[in-house]
Formats: sequence, structure tokens, C-alpha cells
Amino acid sequence: MDELIAEGLVAIPPKGKIPALKRYLDQSSGVPLQSVWDDLPPINSQAKESLGYPTQKPIALLERIIRASSNPNDIVLDAFCGCGTALVAAENLGRQWIGIDISPTACRVMAKRLRDVCGLKENEKLWQIGRGFVIRDLPWTEEQLRRIPPFEFENKAQVGDMGIDGRIFPVSSLPEKRPTTKGETPAFGEFMDHWYPIQVKQKEHVGRPDIDAFEAMMMREDRQKGFFVAFGYSEDALREIGAFFKKAGKTIIALTVKDILDEQIAYKLG
Repeated sequence: MDELIAEGLVAIPPKGKIPALKRYLDQSSGVPLQSVWDDLPPINSQAKESLGYPTQKPIALLERIIRASSNPNDIVLDAFCGCGTALVAAENLGRQWIGIDISPTACRVMAKRLRDVCGLKENEKLWQIGRGFVIRDLPWTEEQLRRIPPFEFENKAQVGDMGIDGRIFPVSSLPEKRPTTKGETPAFGEFMDHWYPIQVKQKEHVGRPDIDAFEAMMMREDRQKGFFVAFGYSEDALREIGAFFKKAGKTIIALTVKDILDEQIAYKLG
């Protein structure tokens, strides 16, 4: 007690009270974490790390979990890794990692994040020496593509897409370079109104009603050309595509999944 008092580690209370040990903040490891964590804000649309992924978690949350449950160079497995927050956290903290997800869209999001945020390259040789990553077992055959959920196959950005699953902006639509006066910023978006709509259906035989709906969208958006992707088309659908061209002068390119997998797109567009 005399030693502690001499070191200034005992609080001496008024007469009749019990002395107490002094504890200093710089000598404390802090208050142990409880079972409810409310000190980490969720990801919102304005957050710097936001990817727009619906179930994205804060990277600070995953870093806390990984620090508490593993050591450097341990292997972290996230079997439902979504946009890859756990993988980025594990990489930042010097852990090895494996990520699994059923969604091809999620795999593309996490691969881009690993490249952009962690500076990793998608390369087999670099992965073997611990300096890169690889993606395996994504669907690459017609049969595998038939089995994935329709939402993933069509890869829609939102429900209620008004008949448009994607847009193609042709290189030929880029504006010509023109001189600018001092203080003027060239308008990069000058060409952005020149685009072709894409509609994707996970159907064996797209019928005339599907084509009619796509035609209505092309008329509404005043598009001269559109692309339709499916596993196959009925004869009525193909006849309607021809009739639409004769009637409205607008072109619908009907592509099959086989055309894409067999790299026949250039031949069909030629």
C-alpha cells in the first residue's frame, strides 16, 4: 500500500472513507465489448464506401469481428459474402480469405471492389503467391444459366424497369472533339442520348407478347435499334420483329444465349 501511495496510485478519501486504487485511461485497454454494438453507423447512400449493394455492411464492423476471432495469416471464410466486405476487411488485416456467393452479380461486384480498394489483380499466378485472387465456378453453359434465379439471369438494376434491362452506348456516338474557350468544360455527356435498349428474358421461347412490349418501349423511347436476349424465340416472335422493321423502320436484334456463349454476336451484327 505504501508503494502504491508513493506512486500516486491510491486515492485518499476524507477521513472515515475507504481508499481506492486509481486507474488511468492510458493504462486501460478499455471497456470490454458487450453483446449489442451500437457505435458503428450503418452504410447509407452518402457513405464513402457505399456500393449501392442492398445488404452492404460497414467495413469497420467486419474488421472488428475478424480482429476478435482470428490472427494474422489465418483463413477467413465468408460463405455468403455479397459485395465482399469481409474479404476486403480480411485483406486489410493480413488474413487469407475465401468468399462464396450464389449470385454472379455479387461475384462481379466483389471482384471490382478487390481490384479498386485493395489493389489486387485477378490473376492465377499472382494468386498462387498470395498477391492476387481468382474467381471460379461462375455459370458458363446454357444449362447452368437456366438454373440460376431469373433476377440474377436478367441482372436487373431495379424492379419495374419499364422494359429496359440495360443500355448500349455505341462508340460511334461519341461527339467530335471541338476547341473550347477558356473556362469552358467539354460536355462529356453530349452523346448520352444515343443508346440502344437491351431486354433479357430467361425463356426458352420468347413469344409475340414479349416482342410487342419491347416494341412499345422502343416507340416510347424513340430508339432506332434494340437488343433482345433469350434462350430462343417462337416463330410468331420472329415474324413480329420483321413486321416491326417494315412498319416502323426500327430494328430488333434477337440474340440467343448460345450466340453469346459461342461468340457469334459479331457475325449476327455484321
